[in-house]
Amino acid sequence: MTDTVQRLLAGDQRALSQAISSLERGGPEAAQVMKAVDPQTGRAYTIGITGPPGAGKSTVLDRLTELLRGQGLTVGIIAVDPTSPFSGGALLGDRIRMQRHYLDAGVFIRSVATRGQTGGLPRIVKSIVRLLDAAGKDIVLVETVGVGQTELGIMGVADTVLVTLMPESGDAVQTLKAGVMEIADIYLVNKADRDGANQVAAAIRATLQMAPTRSDWDPPVMLTQANTGEGIKELWAEIQEHRQF
Repeated sequence: MTDTVQRLLAGDQRALSQAISSLERGGPEAAQVMKAVDPQTGRAYTIGITGPPGAGKSTVLDRLTELLRGQGLTVGIIAVDPTSPFSGGALLGDRIRMQRHYLDAGVFIRSVATRGQTGGLPRIVKSIVRLLDAAGKDIVLVETVGVGQTELGIMGVADTVLVTLMPESGDAVQTLKAGVMEIADIYLVNKADRDGANQVAAAIRATLQMAPTRSDWDPPVMLTQANTGEGIKELWAEIQEHRQF
């Protein structure tokens, strides 16, 4: 076992960052690292958050991280950002928004570029989740870029999927019957202080009642104001309920 792997399994943040960079470069070294850490995975719980641009996904993530740290849980965050047309790397918008957590030793934040891959998530994200798991993170949060209804990559990564909308998302509600709106374990209507929030929530609930296929889990529709933290504690309670389910 290499020194990097040993330090990663001990929770060393620098070793974790090095392992992710190796994974991004590809090659046999990355494959060896993944093979070495794989037996140590399976403990972390992964929460994915997706939805259209501007719905406040990053702010929800920021507030949820604050709550989790307050409970003593360690957090890994994978923020999928648009690819820079110049460097090919991530634009790092989410890391800037969550800068108050950046120096917290209990939080690891990594921005990942989409690099033109479809599905809302690059394929590498699933492997990064495993590295965060092996490094001992209790909760892994994955935020997609603003997605359309065919971008469903988060389904293959997260244990619980949050779909975030906002009161101005009237058109988005029309996609409930197909695509991204069908994958939610929990629906969030964020920016609930704006006019129309209750109407959007009611439209989601009505459409779910007409869904042709129903699972044993009935996805709740929640109202949040992530900028003030309102509804985040209730959101975490619902996530735990879904985890138990």
